[in-house]
Amino acid sequence: MPVSRTDRRPTMTSEARFSSPGFLLSHIGRVAQTWITEALEPLELLPREAAALLVLRQHGELAQQRLGELLDMDPNYLVLVVKKLESLGLVERTRDPDDGRRRLISITDAGLDRRDAADAAVNAVEERLADGIGADDLRTLRRLLLQLDANTGARHPVIDPS
Repeated sequence: MPVSRTDRRPTMTSEARFSSPGFLLSHIGRVAQTWITEALEPLELLPREAAALLVLRQHGELAQQRLGELLDMDPNYLVLVVKKLESLGLVERTRDPDDGRRRLISITDAGLDRRDAADAAVNAVEERLADGIGADDLRTLRRLLLQLDANTGARHPVIDPS
């Protein structure tokens, strides 16, 4: 005999659902994304553009294809990101002298300055998010989040989990 809608008991209370790790990670991720986007807005950067500057600062000049791989970014979207960063004078595109079909992307001095400002903006957001959490707990949280991230199969530029 089928169970009617009124006979069904919830398998989880709303309190349990809204405090579950999956819900909390999703909610905090949305809030963090919004706050980071807002913090980068005065710098004329979106988070993925700031990430491109970060990778270029860390790795130096890269082939555009390699930059996209490190960012795990769709090549068509990467073209838009690089064009915008180039129009702002934050990166330079040059032809690879060994292969004229390839483009090399490098960060400019202005790009380094903008990335430093982006670091400060993102750090302020992270401090706001972590308000009231001690250093030991933050280290534990980072370790656990990196494990959860690894469980998703995420690929990132070199991340030091220590």
